[in-house]
Amino acid sequence: KSIWESIEFIEEPLMKQSLNGEWSIDRQVTALDEFASRGGLPYALDESLADLAEIHAYSFEPIANELRAVFGGQERSCTAFVLKPALLGLELSMQIASLAQKEFNINTVFSSSFDSGIGLAFTAILASVADNSPYSTSVAKYSHGLGTFSMLGGDTLSPPFETYVNQEGMLNVPSLSRALYGLSLDEISDRLPTYNAVASMDKPAVTSTESESYLATTSSEGRDITVSVSLPLPFSDGIASSRFTDLPQMSRWSPWLNSVTYLDEAGLTEWNLNIRGVKFSWKAKSEVLEEPKGIKWESVSGLKNRGVVEFEPTSDNNCIMKLKMSIIMPYILVSLFQGMPSVVQEFLQNKLLKWSLEMFRDVVKADLALERGDNELGDALFGAVEGRANALEEALK
Repeated sequence: KSIWESIEFIEEPLMKQSLNGEWSIDRQVTALDEFASRGGLPYALDESLADLAEIHAYSFEPIANELRAVFGGQERSCTAFVLKPALLGLELSMQIASLAQKEFNINTVFSSSFDSGIGLAFTAILASVADNSPYSTSVAKYSHGLGTFSMLGGDTLSPPFETYVNQEGMLNVPSLSRALYGLSLDEISDRLPTYNAVASMDKPAVTSTESESYLATTSSEGRDITVSVSLPLPFSDGIASSRFTDLPQMSRWSPWLNSVTYLDEAGLTEWNLNIRGVKFSWKAKSEVLEEPKGIKWESVSGLKNRGVVEFEPTSDNNCIMKLKMSIIMPYILVSLFQGMPSVVQEFLQNKLLKWSLEMFRDVVKADLALERGDNELGDALFGAVEGRANALEEALK
């Protein structure tokens, strides 16, 4: 077998094909096809995919539409898509991989951009999931490009990424996935719904919890989860609303939130959270409600979510807190939980929200006790809140 015959493909052998200063994926692929027909070597798209993603602000639908127009139903000499999650993002990389395998019969090569061990670990796991997808059986498989770890002087992953690579250059992905997540590779594969298996269900999944005081219902369709919860509070709706709508105080009863900050006087806020070391942020518009008292919000960037909290009075000194929230779970957050959607639903309604609402109740009770001089009760309630916060942090681990 000659060296020429052993070449699987050549990555992007041409410069950007622009006309009057404008570049298009169609013009680039046409030129690459002409190159392949003259030289006999198939090619792989690499930088062109990153350029296309940048043009469309990393939004999958317009990217997919352009790729369908170029590759759908046409014979091309492209044999692989080279995907760099560090440039494209984890979710978009998996979406493009699924599209290429399912609709174009083109496989994907996951590659690094001189990432740290943590970045390489995520890339390796995505590559393994793509290689074992239901659409990968009919396409050629190639080695992935994760060897840049040997060029780094150190690593942020402990043990270092290189310890999972044997002398033959084979990566032990199951061990790596357990070190990164505490999960097996099969579990991680089940938690990355990149092939729309959940979305095809006829009916949304619904779970509910009912106790003497706490009521919760959760429904899901794909990654879209809606949670409705309620909890009686032993203070008035006015007190409840004034304390809850002071958003920078949120982290006192929601320890999974790092911070909530007002950005302007019109109600724009920035939210930051950390779950199992994965950080998320978003900006939201909020509006304080008067009848009934409460607050509603909707994100305008970042993690997509919206919701409303209302406090319905049951007496002069008591009310019921009702919360309804919808969230589109990012793929990477879904992958941290066992089972989608059932475990995410159970975690949201019976731990994250239930404990947060109960901690809000106890924080306000403690504040009121201290304000009237009952230091013993206030300290006891704060101790209970701290214990619940520690339990929640352990659950998040």
